[in-house]
Amino acid sequence: MLIEMHEENPKKRDVETVCDILRKGGVIIYPTDTGYAFGCDLFNKKGIEKLIGIKRIDKRKTLSFVCANFSQMSEYAEYSNEAFRLIRQLLPGPYTFIMNALNSVSRIVSGDKKKVGIRIPLNNIDLAIVEVLGNPILSSSVNKYTELEDKEAVSLADPVEIDKIYGKQVDVIIDCGIIEPDFSTVIDISGDEIIIIRQGKGPVEGLIR
Repeated sequence: MLIEMHEENPKKRDVETVCDILRKGGVIIYPTDTGYAFGCDLFNKKGIEKLIGIKRIDKRKTLSFVCANFSQMSEYAEYSNEAFRLIRQLLPGPYTFIMNALNSVSRIVSGDKKKVGIRIPLNNIDLAIVEVLGNPILSSSVNKYTELEDKEAVSLADPVEIDKIYGKQVDVIIDCGIIEPDFSTVIDISGDEIIIIRQGKGPVEGLIR
């Protein structure tokens, strides 16, 4: 099922429909500032298992989720004052911060290392969903490309094309138009040093002195 939403002003009725699906263990595909992503309720085991199955994620891997704001983020991860200054400088935006998980996060999500990746994307639809849902959504990017039967690589920027491939596997796809996929910049702040794990859409110049 495709639901069209406008990023500038998503309709509350549509957001509530999506949140009802998430609460029932559904998996969605939704827009972010780095492309489309799979999402499910962070606290719904059925949804988590379904997302992991669709994306074929290694359960030992650290997973990421989307928060609505800094206050919510502090309920699930710990970080130093120095790290928080960096977070406030860059979020909302195309960054994922690796942090030490608090006990409020399931081991299914935090993995063997008890760490999490947290995002606050620069996208009003994401923030509206998390606010109405009342807790974060687990997030995993839709692959930048997929190979069809003829082995032709297709960019997954168009929700109509995404629907052809994943429409029968997920419960709803939020159509926010074409978004060219990119990676978020991943920054590890779980230790004493700030480490850039991956350079993506978010610039890193001047972040580490």
